[in-house]
Amino acid sequence: MSKTLTSLIYECSCPWDNPYQGKDKKVLFVCSAGILRSATAARIYAKKWNTRACGSHPFALIPLSTNLFVWADMVVFVNKENFKAVEDLFPWDEKEHVVLDIPDMYEHMHPKLIECFKEQFSDVE
Repeated sequence: MSKTLTSLIYECSCPWDNPYQGKDKKVLFVCSAGILRSATAARIYAKKWNTRACGSHPFALIPLSTNLFVWADMVVFVNKENFKAVEDLFPWDEKEHVVLDIPDMYEHMHPKLIECFKEQFSDVE
């Protein structure tokens, strides 16, 4: 019986850096809980990059972790409060990161939230 791609990924010692993800840039979006703003960004930029969403606070659905930090080529924080919440936990001088200014006042995929991302994150490559 041949192995599946999933089983091969879990055999890797570093599953965040496996060849089956493709060569797209890996971008991690971080908000407070990881379910509204960052999830919206991950969804709208998924056609361009390999994206994930997480939260900066312990109550987040998927909290920012060492595995996610190592996985990402770039980390995008939706505002400075989210960056400040984890600033001391990771070596940010070694990781490309961006801090936006998007308030926590929008529902997932709200048109104004999408507009905020397009205005503040459009020229970042």
